[in-house]
Amino acid sequence: MSLKLKHISFPSKELKVIQSNIEEAMIMCFNNISFSTYPYILYKITNSSDSLRQYNSGNCIALSMFIQTYLTNNYNYNCYIIPASVPSIFRVEGTNNLCHVSVCIPIDKDKCFIIDPAFYFLKPMLCIHGMNKSTIESSNIHTNENEKITYLLQDSNYNGILPNSKECKCYFEHLPEDTWCYYLNEILNPDEAIGLIYVKCKPYPFLCNTKYDPKTNKVKKKFHIKTDENGDFILIKNCEEIFKGNPEKMPRYVEKIIQLKLFKYFSSYIV
Repeated sequence: MSLKLKHISFPSKELKVIQSNIEEAMIMCFNNISFSTYPYILYKITNSSDSLRQYNSGNCIALSMFIQTYLTNNYNYNCYIIPASVPSIFRVEGTNNLCHVSVCIPIDKDKCFIIDPAFYFLKPMLCIHGMNKSTIESSNIHTNENEKITYLLQDSNYNGILPNSKECKCYFEHLPEDTWCYYLNEILNPDEAIGLIYVKCKPYPFLCNTKYDPKTNKVKKKFHIKTDENGDFILIKNCEEIFKGNPEKMPRYVEKIIQLKLFKYFSSYIV
């Protein structure tokens, strides 16, 4: 299904949008909502808002919805889910160029914040049209290291979005040739146009459970569980694999971790 897009209404006068409120929402997301495809694959959920409500987890759409809802309900900010590409290192074979979403908060006609909870941004990108490149940091939860992202808001000529739109072009500092973009259009059908395709192209479920550590200013992986193409169930604690094997022969300590630490992300069964 093709993307259904709408121009974002950028205000002519500057709105009061406080960065610390956005960071609060991001930390709440990191600490309470897990990136997971189990709701879609195991429980046949097709709507990310249902995934978020029932299983406190979901894909990039669900995480973005959490940020959007939190900021709207608590601070009355106008927030929009926007489409994005991803760097080639994250691209899943078979997905479209616009295979990802994030959140845009307009400030005025030339300025906005962009938040990508699935990329574990540590601060929102303050995007100002006509300004030079800027940088933020994001956490790589698989290496337990922070990485710098360079970004620039510019006019877009990409024909996959609406005309007369802007894009925020980004790259990791250590991979300057591997760029991706956030496009400043509201996407009206993210699950149908992006989420369902992602699940079809990546059919083996996984969950990444995280927590923000203020002492180190890092988002850290607490638990990572997944099923591989051979049917093996894998449990990673922090960044160390502690079990891999037949899910029907799951050791008691693995079952206990899932029951005590990860219960709110599942129904009564996961295999």
